[in-house]
Amino acid sequence: MKGKTENADNFLTVDEAARLIGLSHWTVRSWLHKGLLTRYKSASRTVVSRAELTELVSPKRAEESK
Repeated sequence: MKGKTENADNFLTVDEAARLIGLSHWTVRSWLHKGLLTRYKSASRTVVSRAELTELVSPKRAEESK
C-alpha cells in the first residue's frame, strides 16, 4: 500500500496542480492542450506529473539559457 501512496503523490489532478502553482485550472488545461504538460489518466480523471509541473514553472537559471 505504501508504494501506491507514494505513486499517488507524484501526480496531481488539474485542480490540485492549479492550486499548487497559484493559477487557474484553465491555464493548466491550456498547457495540456499545447503539449507543455503530459496528460495521464487515473480512472476517469486527468492527472499531471508533479515533477513535470514543477519543472515547467520553475525559473531557469541564467546559465541554462545561454
